Amino acid sequence: HLEQAKYKQELEFKNKEMNMSNIFNVSEVVDFAVHIEQNGYKFYVETIKKFQDNKLVQLFQFLADEELKHGQTFKNLLKKLESFTPRESYSGEYEAYMKDFLKTHALANNDALQKALKSISSIDDAISMALSFEKDSIVLFTMLKSYVDTDNQKVVDTIIQEEMKHILMISRYKHGL
Repeated sequence: HLEQAKYKQELEFKNKEMNMSNIFNVSEVVDFAVHIEQNGYKFYVETIKKFQDNKLVQLFQFLADEELKHGQTFKNLLKKLESFTPRESYSGEYEAYMKDFLKTHALANNDALQKALKSISSIDDAISMALSFEKDSIVLFTMLKSYVDTDNQKVVDTIIQEEMKHILMISRYKHGL
């Protein structure tokens, strides 16, 4: 999380330096959500294969299904939103910036996701990883929210609320509720 805080400071500096008050619009945020929800689905489905615990399997299958639904919801939102053409000081700047930005989220980086999946050896590992991924999503979308205009912040808030529901469900499982 220290790395994310440092990265946020770098984003703020870059934003001021380039005078780009709205480097992201809501369609870019929703596009991130689609990608992250797809990787969330992969995480839950692959983790299910590792364990026999019926409650965990049911929870993670439900969350996998939810990730698919959320991904589709976000795709539908994306269709309704205007396209985004970034202002760049050189060709390819925006794409490079976005790739670096995505590396800060565990579910946005496929290599890190695969490595994490291989490292899960217990139910506690799986629960901790799931909580971490869901919290990372909230941090990412909260951070991105500051880069969209006021009208579109409601869409980002909806995404954040969806991720908070996941955390609540995982926490209930963790505490035996």
